Amino acid sequence: MAKCPACAHEVATPFVLNADAWKWLVCPHCSARLERKNPQIVVPLIGFWVALLALGRLGHRFAVVAEVLMVAIFVVILVKFMRPELQLRKPLPKPEIELKINDPSN
Repeated sequence: MAKCPACAHEVATPFVLNADAWKWLVCPHCSARLERKNPQIVVPLIGFWVALLALGRLGHRFAVVAEVLMVAIFVVILVKFMRPELQLRKPLPKPEIELKINDPSN
């Protein structure tokens, strides 16, 4: 569950990998079109994860510390993906050409 930025009600979010469900996500209370914010902390944490691989090669104590920190990073990334932050989707652009099929202009 995540909070709608427009009305602050709880919104059930689809699974992370279900791209089609994310495309049609709307708030059931205010009908605002929603999308997932990009988690900004994940990329630095993955870089830190790679640095911990090198730390683990320095000795047994460093390896234990690196493994504990890797588990903590994994949990933080998992929580970020399971409880995403939502933002309002940008409105669709207005079409340049409108088709007036039912309008008899002749």
